Amino acid sequence: MVPDKALTTDLKTLNFFSKFLSIHRIKEIMKSFIIKSLTLIYIIFMSCSIIHAADSKSNRGEGIVSFGASFGLLYWGNLTSPITIAVPGEEWTFGFEYGSRNFKTDSTSSGIKSEGSFNITDMGLFARYYYGNSFNSIFALNSMDSKMEVFATNQSTGATASGELSTSAIRFTAGIGNEWTLDWGLVIGADWLTGSTLLTQTVDASVNESSGSIDTSDTKKSSEDLGKMINLLSAIPGVVVFRIGYSF
Repeated sequence: MVPDKALTTDLKTLNFFSKFLSIHRIKEIMKSFIIKSLTLIYIIFMSCSIIHAADSKSNRGEGIVSFGASFGLLYWGNLTSPITIAVPGEEWTFGFEYGSRNFKTDSTSSGIKSEGSFNITDMGLFARYYYGNSFNSIFALNSMDSKMEVFATNQSTGATASGELSTSAIRFTAGIGNEWTLDWGLVIGADWLTGSTLLTQTVDASVNESSGSIDTSDTKKSSEDLGKMINLLSAIPGVVVFRIGYSF
């Protein structure tokens, strides 16, 4: 039987990736980053004299718990929007972060109807060591899991196919930055540069078709290659990662 080339093409990994991480999504992320950056710059500008005068070390020591969010110029967290909770201290701060993102798609092109989802979850533990008032090093251990599912139907022939890709990775991160805690609890920080390395990673891909007329011979390998790339992207360096939060 002749393979359904139109449906096979729709199952190609490049299409998977372009549907979920499209230019539109990138624009949304960049727009959000610009708005957040301008807001943080305004806060820093308005609080500039207070920041220089603040005794961040003592203020950290008086805090019991802090909450925060982060976003950066180059930062994996721009995709997962992590929230942090931490126990601050004069020399060490220990905390937990959690972020996730869920993309969905439903489109029809050239008679091929595609539905799918792409879910990412990232969580981890981190510690900060302060060399003085604000300058610090961060050390973090994170676990990332992602799952992609696509179901495609050729509306002309009725042929169907589905693909599923699951990945997981554990990474270690270290970096340097500054963090200021104001007298009234506002926490403003920036990790100027961070580097990450993958400690472990796994990839599991599967492709199924119902009609027996779809050529899926090379799609599984392409999906596995995509899974490895997703794992590698989770460990990209962080450049100018802003943080803002509040300490109680």
